[in-house]
Amino acid sequence: MNPTTPTIGEGTRIMHFLIDTIFICILSYFIYGWYNFYVFFWHFMPFRYGYFFFATTWVYTFLFELIFCQTPAKMFTHTKVVSTNGKRPNPVQFFIRATLRTLLITMFGMAWNDQPLHDSFSKTKLVATRK
Repeated sequence: MNPTTPTIGEGTRIMHFLIDTIFICILSYFIYGWYNFYVFFWHFMPFRYGYFFFATTWVYTFLFELIFCQTPAKMFTHTKVVSTNGKRPNPVQFFIRATLRTLLITMFGMAWNDQPLHDSFSKTKLVATRK
């Protein structure tokens, strides 16, 4: 990566959030419905939808970024996650990033740091994959 490659701004990040959240909602709703089949017929212990949503958010973020360095929304906008030195992040950085992204307070890092908390603490950044 060229050190002069600009990082991605707030508008693109908001679009990532909206697109990924739609995918996560749909996926977690199907998983929730599948699990409720077992709750109804096999008397499994029921859980609220929120547990499925947040678990799906973490798994979705971690697996997509670990395998592709991108979520589907980042693929759509031609951006990817790199470490601060411009190379592929290690699995620990992806773990930290997915964990912090699951928390709803991660966006507040933009107020004083110009990047979300999941980028700050995992030492990663979002860059364009092509011009």
